[in-house]
Amino acid sequence: MVFGKNLKKIRSVHGMSQQEFAELFDLKRATLGAYEEDRSNPKLETIIKIANHFSIGLEQLVTKELTVNQLLRFNDALTTNPANDTSQKLEGIPYITEDKKEVFIKDFNNTNNISKVDLNNIYLPNVTGKDKLAFVVSDLTMSGGAAGFLPKDIVIGKQTPLTDIERINGQLAIITTKDDLYFRKVSYQNSKVVLNANHPGVEPITVNSKDIKGVWSVVHIFRYTVPASENATEQRLAQLENAIAALRQKTS
Repeated sequence: MVFGKNLKKIRSVHGMSQQEFAELFDLKRATLGAYEEDRSNPKLETIIKIANHFSIGLEQLVTKELTVNQLLRFNDALTTNPANDTSQKLEGIPYITEDKKEVFIKDFNNTNNISKVDLNNIYLPNVTGKDKLAFVVSDLTMSGGAAGFLPKDIVIGKQTPLTDIERINGQLAIITTKDDLYFRKVSYQNSKVVLNANHPGVEPITVNSKDIKGVWSVVHIFRYTVPASENATEQRLAQLENAIAALRQKTS
């Protein structure tokens, strides 16, 4: 089964450790390791979640060994202008850069409608534009960890009804209030929403649910820079696990 090999390549392309990847899909790190080493078969629900999250065909993910070039195929088609290639009908996705944040906050608060906000569109293959919003990272707030986000990385979120904020607990999201715009990890606690950063020293922000004007749960991530390899801690854990496994074989 090539599913395990594909998981490793996906993690590598996105610069994610096993722990970070596992948390993204509500898995244990050991479970993910078993999938990658073909020692265990995942549930169909898990496979579908991974395929949808990374915009990969279900059949491709489980039956064909993906290449790094295939996983990075969007790089050749990334553009902020309508595509000239008539063979593909790409849907534009409104995107926010640092210089457009204030305009977006003001206009969205007044209209509650992205289509009426003065934003440029970004065009990407295999990504539909319906209910989507793209955000260009401009600071180091979310740069912690091997899969941290750096300036010029792009995240794309799908709009979540304000009544369903609790449903995206623990997920990355783009959130706008009447005064600011954030890209953070959401933690829902009663009527409060905690916006967590992953950079050391950056304090979480707590807001009332009623003060949130719009939420877009992140469904696509596009890296501007080459992903870093797994961090040293993850590598040491893997080495330790191998050493323990070898020791058990000798003593059994």
